Amino acid sequence: MVLIEFGLPNRMVEWVITCVTTVSYSLVINGGLTERFQAKKGLRQGDPMSPYLFVLVMEYLNRSLKQLRYDPNFNYHPKCSRQELVHICFADDLIMCCRADKGSIQLMMKAFEHFSSVSGLQANLDKSSFYVAGVTDEFRDQILQEMRFTLGEIPFKYLGVPLSSRKLTIQQCMPLVEKIIARIRCWSSKLLSYSGSNESSRKALVAWDNMCLPKAAGGLNIINFEQWNKAAICKLLWSLSHKKDTLWVQWIHSFYIKTRNLADLVTPKQACWLVRKIFDARKWFPNTDPITHLAQFSVGGRFSIKQAYFSFIPQLPRVPWRNLVQSKGALPRHRLLLASDCKIDWLRIDGCKWGVQVSQSCVLCNTLEVETMEHLFFGCRYSRFVWHTLLHWVGLQRRIGTWAEEIGWLSKAVNNNRPRANILGFIATATVYTIWVERNARRFQAKARSNVQLIRDIILQLHSRGQNQSKWSRMLHSLNSYPV
Repeated sequence: MVLIEFGLPNRMVEWVITCVTTVSYSLVINGGLTERFQAKKGLRQGDPMSPYLFVLVMEYLNRSLKQLRYDPNFNYHPKCSRQELVHICFADDLIMCCRADKGSIQLMMKAFEHFSSVSGLQANLDKSSFYVAGVTDEFRDQILQEMRFTLGEIPFKYLGVPLSSRKLTIQQCMPLVEKIIARIRCWSSKLLSYSGSNESSRKALVAWDNMCLPKAAGGLNIINFEQWNKAAICKLLWSLSHKKDTLWVQWIHSFYIKTRNLADLVTPKQACWLVRKIFDARKWFPNTDPITHLAQFSVGGRFSIKQAYFSFIPQLPRVPWRNLVQSKGALPRHRLLLASDCKIDWLRIDGCKWGVQVSQSCVLCNTLEVETMEHLFFGCRYSRFVWHTLLHWVGLQRRIGTWAEEIGWLSKAVNNNRPRANILGFIATATVYTIWVERNARRFQAKARSNVQLIRDIILQLHSRGQNQSKWSRMLHSLNSYPV
C-alpha cells in the first residue's frame, strides 16, 4: 500500500512483494541444517534493498504527520509553530512534538497509529518516553495512562547529544568532551610519546606551527585544526544566507534574523554560544561584506571548507630544499631530521640553555674543530669520506662543499622521478641521519663505528628499502657490492 501510494509501477511493486514474501530461514542444530521455514515478515539480513524500503516507509510517516497542519484542532509546540514542525526523524530515532493539550496529542498519535497499521512497524514502548511541561499532574497522569509511555526527564540524549529546555551546562556536555579527549589521548600516547604511555614528562615536543605548514614551505602539511574550525564556522555563516530551506537555518531566521540584513545584524546576546559563534565569525572579515567574501568559496551551490581553510593559511615562499626532503623512497625519520636541520639556523652545538655542559669539539674526527652544522655533516674528514665514497659508488664525482651548496645541489639532482634521483635522495637523507645518530652515540653513549661501517649500514638500508621499489631493481643490481 505504501509503494502504491508513492505511484510506483505495479510490476515493480510485485517484485518488491515477492522479495519480501519469499524469505526463508534454516537453523544449524548439532552441526546439521534443519528444513527451511518461511519468514512471516521482513527481508533477509543484509539485503541491499532493505535501506531503500525503509526510506520509502519513513517518507510515508513524514507525509502523514505533515498532514496535521491542515487540521484546525491540531496545535503546534510553541517553539515549533513558526516552522510548522511536528517531528524530527533521523533513521529510526523519532521525536514528535505538539502543544500539551489532549486534542493535539490524540491527533498526532492517531496519525502514527495509522502509519503502524499500514506499514506494520510498531513503536517499542520500552524505548519510548513522554516529555511534558506546564501541565497539571492529573492531566499528565491521564495522558501517560492512555499512551502507555514512560515519563522521561529533561535533559535527555538524542543521537548522543544532550537536549535540554535551557542552555546546556558544562556538566551536561562533559560526557561528550571526555569521549573526545579519551580518543585524543589514545592517539597521542601512541604517536607522540617516547614510552607509549600518557606520562606528560615523556611526551615528545612537537612544533605544531612548523608541522602544519605546507610541504613546499618546509612543513608536513598536517591540518591546523584551529584554522579548519574557522573555515567550518564560515560554512555555517554562508549557509545562513544560501541554505534557507534547511531546518536549522529557518529556525535562526525566524527567531534572530527575521527580515534584517545578516551583515549588519548585532550578535544576539540571548542566543546560545553556538549561534553567537556563527554570528561573531563576521568579525574575521572587517573590511568587506562577509557574505560576499565567502561566496568565492562556493561552487555550484556547495561551500568548500578546504578552499576557505587555505585562505586562512599564510602564503609562505617555497623552501629550496623541499625536493630533497620530499624525495620518493626516503624514510620518514630521515626526512624529518633533514627538514629539522634545514630549518634551524644553528652554528654550533650548545647545551648551556638546557643546563647541560657539552664539549663543542667534534667527536667524529677527534679534533678541536668546533662542532658546527657545516663541519659535522660536510666539513669533518669523517663525514667527507662517507660522502665521497657513496657519491663515487653511484657514479658521481663531486668536490664536497658547504652545507648550503650541497643541499642546493642535491635538491636539484633529485628533482625528477627517475630511479637514479630517488636512490640519490635516499642516500642523501640516510647519510645525514646516520651521521647524526653516530655523533649522538659517540657523545652520549661512548660507542663508535668506523666510517666504513657507517657506509655499509647506509647501503644495507638502501637495498632493504629497494625491496619495495620495483623501479629501483635494475640500478640496485648494478650496485650490489660494497665500495669499501
